[in-house]
Amino acid sequence: MQFLTRSLAPICAFCFLPLTSVLAQEQLGMRLERYSGIYSAAINPANTAFTPHNWEISLFNADAFFENSYAYLNNTSIPNALRNSDRIVAASDTSMERPLMPGDILMSYADGDKPMHGVMRTAVYGPSFSARIAEDHVVGLTFGVRSLFSAYKIPEVLAYNSISNVPIGQTLVIPRTRGEGLAMAEIALHYSFRNTYKDVYTAWGVTPKILLGFEGFYTDAASEFDYTPEGNDSTTFGRSDWNYALTTGNLTSNSDDIKLKQQGAGVGVDFGWVWAMPADDADTDEDYDWKFGISLIDLGFLTFGKGGEKHRIYFQDSVTVSGDDFPGTDDPYERIRQASQAFLGDPTASLQKKSFVIGMPTALSVQLDKRVTNGFYINTILMQRFTVVPNSIHRPSTLATVPRYEKKWYSISVPLVINDWRSFRVGLSARIGFLYFGTDNVGSLMEKAKQSGSDFYIGLKFNALTLSGGKFRGFGGGGGRPSRQKMRKIKCYEF
Repeated sequence: MQFLTRSLAPICAFCFLPLTSVLAQEQLGMRLERYSGIYSAAINPANTAFTPHNWEISLFNADAFFENSYAYLNNTSIPNALRNSDRIVAASDTSMERPLMPGDILMSYADGDKPMHGVMRTAVYGPSFSARIAEDHVVGLTFGVRSLFSAYKIPEVLAYNSISNVPIGQTLVIPRTRGEGLAMAEIALHYSFRNTYKDVYTAWGVTPKILLGFEGFYTDAASEFDYTPEGNDSTTFGRSDWNYALTTGNLTSNSDDIKLKQQGAGVGVDFGWVWAMPADDADTDEDYDWKFGISLIDLGFLTFGKGGEKHRIYFQDSVTVSGDDFPGTDDPYERIRQASQAFLGDPTASLQKKSFVIGMPTALSVQLDKRVTNGFYINTILMQRFTVVPNSIHRPSTLATVPRYEKKWYSISVPLVINDWRSFRVGLSARIGFLYFGTDNVGSLMEKAKQSGSDFYIGLKFNALTLSGGKFRGFGGGGGRPSRQKMRKIKCYEF
């Protein structure tokens, strides 16, 4: 079965890629409160129109998210697994001669009784800012780097325990299988505007983005195909249509030549609307009774035209290949030529185009934030993924209810999250002064249990300590309540 991994590499190697990393998707604890400022624009760009302060500077924010249903770690926490990564032992590597030792962490595989998936995201954002101009306008700028991976609807037949134990001569029909990955930088402008319509405040916002692509790939077995293991380390494939694309700038056998380089570029945009009802009994003029928003997030694409290649391996008759067709090599690009030679009889025949396009993880979001009493809110958010561009990154669909208690210098949130309509997670996050931190899966960090994913996020930003210079129309600017003529003063937090 060693040959299986080599011969199916262009089609399904991505299924196993996330399992080499043990890093919710939306970082809800730092996005939803009124003081989130520029962080809240990632959920809905119109949210910044309701921030209570005049300006803010974010020094950095970072997050890591991973979720899969292909494999899982037994009886451990994610921090423990990271500290003892050298003690992780796959179930397939254990035997009577090699039993599990004390302190080992067992990695088991899903039964494959339903389609599987794997999703990963890491992001680091550097200095960014937002500022209010002329009362109702907010402008901002952010910069960050993101890596994204998704593989959905991995067919049951590719479950490890199934694909690794196929009897010689038995034919498997493998359904359509696909996955995508992307590493990029993002430079984003931001603008939001708030207005009064009768007794309701309305706002809209937009965040246009310039995208710089570093690495990217996608694989798509566009139709089902037959797979039959034969004797003598050979395999027969039938009626196949495999499409894949990848960046080649770092495909080299010399690790010293691998470096961060731009190989693509693109554009993206977020935009959204918010409606809010002022609260008559609130502590501050900026508070509201309820706020409803709708937004479109990560609409965009990247084109990899420098070092990008798009390949297709298509045949209607059966083709038998063996390990001899894939001799050992240190050059990863040579593997692409070997696959083309083995299946098409020509090392260059699979190359279709020296560029490819990959879409961003687009989603439609609906949010409702309800004030229960002074300082206590309940937010409900739906994030539903959809694709506009073929071969797009897929983000998890999320439904969450997030109760929170917030004050000027601190807050605490407890996200209750359903990801992809299959896994329920409980999170915990807090803001202390200017520091945000939290997770949408607190169990993965604190308890020893079955672990199939985790996430964590952190952010540090400063805002105006004394707000002055012009009048600011908070929620007191409409509905018969007087507008503020002076900015209120915010006292510095006392530790």
